[in-house]
Amino acid sequence: MEPDAVGLRCNLTSCHEVDFLPIKCHCNKVFCRYHISPDKHTCASLDVLSEGHAPIVKRQRCALGDCEKPSLDNAISQEVNVETKPTSSTTCPKCLLSFCIHHRHPDLHSCTGLQKQESDEKKDAQDILARHFSNPLSHTPLVVRRTVRPPTDPKKLAQIQKVTLMRMRHSATAGDPRDKSSTVPVTERLHIIAQLEVTGMPVQERVLWFRKSVVTGRALDLISANLGVPSSYQTPLCLMEKSASDPSSCSPLQNDLLLSEQVNDTCTVMLSALPHS
Repeated sequence: MEPDAVGLRCNLTSCHEVDFLPIKCHCNKVFCRYHISPDKHTCASLDVLSEGHAPIVKRQRCALGDCEKPSLDNAISQEVNVETKPTSSTTCPKCLLSFCIHHRHPDLHSCTGLQKQESDEKKDAQDILARHFSNPLSHTPLVVRRTVRPPTDPKKLAQIQKVTLMRMRHSATAGDPRDKSSTVPVTERLHIIAQLEVTGMPVQERVLWFRKSVVTGRALDLISANLGVPSSYQTPLCLMEKSASDPSSCSPLQNDLLLSEQVNDTCTVMLSALPHS
């Protein structure tokens, strides 16, 4: 299936990214979530505010951190052309905040109401065990994970990578804080999964994008900052590409080369201690 078969392309000339859920602006053009704000695409509707024209109501954004899509409450209010208070149909029933269609479920936006409910339910369960069992089991059952092998068919592998890349373009955040407010064409971005595997620190990962012109040494510093490695950490760190077929064959990337020359889109890059030579 061709990319244009699903969704629409962003009308911004420097972007043209395919968006599965494009948003229509007041100027009757569609844009992706990065450029839907009128000030991000030089919206023509900003120039028509004169006598006799109704003022343009600024879109209420999704309540989740860096998401720029409009909230469901905002979309419904604009459809009926009235200002309404958030209702149970457009807000999260747990924390009562308004999110976009992607983050409306409690388990997709770190819902504080859901966390409180789970904490209360866990406490109730512990109280029941304490009342009825003098020595409740303290061990936690192990979760067995099945290893999914990547397909060997080149066509299937290319199709999976294509779908993975489109998903990462929608969820990735800029690895360089200076790029968060700038417009970088999609063709000039490198999307990776950054994983932290440093002794004494919790394992975590983030989906990030960098300019293809970034040097690996600079990317190392930016990934360390994004994954919360303190600047006072003394052990030398390095970046390694994680192979899906053979994780043990990882080798450090060269800091003086471009990151895009050593890894491809959708790859997993580990931040770990520099191995001893």
